[in-house]
Amino acid sequence: MRVFGNLNGGDRPTAFPWIRSYSARKPGASSFGGVERVRDANDRWRPAPATVPKLEKLQISKQLAASSCTLEEKDKISPIQRLDNGGTLAILTSRLRVNHFPVKFDPESIIMHYSVGVKPMVSSKLGQPQRLSKSDLSMIREKLFSVDPERLPLEMTAHDGAKNIYSAVQLPEETFTVEISEGEDEKTISYSVTLTLVNKLRLRKLMDYLSGHNLSIPRDILQGMDVVVKENPARRTISVGRHFYPTNPPVVMKDLHHGIIAVGGFQHSLKPTSQGLSLCVDYSVLAFRKRMSVLDFLHERIDNFKLDEFEKFSKLVEEALIGLKVNVTHRKCKRKYIISRLTPMITTYVTFPIDNTGGWSPSKDASLVTFFKDKYGKDIVYKDIPCLDLGKNKKKNYVPMEFCVLVEGQRYPKERLDSISANTLKAMSLAHPNERECAIHKMVQSSDGPCGGDLIQNFGMSVNTAMTTIVGRVIGPPD
Repeated sequence: MRVFGNLNGGDRPTAFPWIRSYSARKPGASSFGGVERVRDANDRWRPAPATVPKLEKLQISKQLAASSCTLEEKDKISPIQRLDNGGTLAILTSRLRVNHFPVKFDPESIIMHYSVGVKPMVSSKLGQPQRLSKSDLSMIREKLFSVDPERLPLEMTAHDGAKNIYSAVQLPEETFTVEISEGEDEKTISYSVTLTLVNKLRLRKLMDYLSGHNLSIPRDILQGMDVVVKENPARRTISVGRHFYPTNPPVVMKDLHHGIIAVGGFQHSLKPTSQGLSLCVDYSVLAFRKRMSVLDFLHERIDNFKLDEFEKFSKLVEEALIGLKVNVTHRKCKRKYIISRLTPMITTYVTFPIDNTGGWSPSKDASLVTFFKDKYGKDIVYKDIPCLDLGKNKKKNYVPMEFCVLVEGQRYPKERLDSISANTLKAMSLAHPNERECAIHKMVQSSDGPCGGDLIQNFGMSVNTAMTTIVGRVIGPPD
């Protein structure tokens, strides 16, 4: 610590009057048993005084008592309220519509908060716990609630996509076994699902806060109700982060060409306001790849693309396809595959090994064309182009391009858009206020929106689909 005093050894007062020259520690000083030892002019050690003068006169205890009292008073201070209700000075007023929609709820309602534990019945080969995606958890939940809809009603629950389920009715606290299969030729995986009651969220607490009887925000109740209003769009739209993008049918959509579309979506959340609980809805736009067959996508994506000259465009095809997600159409399957590469040879010459489970004869290679004909009854039309390899972890999974469809909802980076498409996307994002208001109204009233279906009504909630009207003030310039 830097000490500010008389550097010339005079008697002028310092900021700390109990400090004297004998207590100033020099670079070579050390302390033993709380007694400081310093050197004198003859370079000999001598002990420093055991007590510090005037230290007894400091009223430390009173200061500590005063500070503790201050902390207690701070805990009792309520939030500062504006005395003028937002202000009254204005040279001009105007009626404004804001993107807040009033929400009503039954204060006697109770939302049951459950924790969901999901574990695979068979542990992974690596011995590490398997990480489940949001789509996996959603599929497991839908399968669980479809088995016993009377005890587990799906329309009375909302899921946050992780480990929390909010229910308008009481659910059984049990451990269930759920078997999931993603389609034909896919193995069945068994999961253990445990429901545990965490809390009962009484909406009366939120009503007390909004009416001013309770000063603490019931964040757990707001979080549960927020999950409820997001449940319907989470089931029916493309979700990207906290945003939702309806596509069937789309509320706002424009074709950017080259297999890309711009889709308008929304973000919404519940907010407590001076007028009560409100649903705040905002508008956004993102670029997505179209859901279409891989061959149609190549014709749109690559200029002057021709299948009979495939080798000429092979590098462009790899750049356009590798890393994209696809579904297959030659069999019933919900699974999403990622394109890892193209086969080095055309479909006619593609083969893969078939192991003989009996063990009497060695494994042999089978033709992909013959396998699809015998196994699925499918004749491959385009045999002179490569196949897609949809395998992972060094496993091969060859599928002809004509049986692959791009998965819906794959974002396209806006940095890679051409100038015309980028300007179109920007114009949609910076829409005129009237267009933005119209789009938000359509999203709120849409069957895919937060008010669609009967889900929020099952929780005793309702939303007024008319925007909140407020008075705007134009303040004059300062004097």
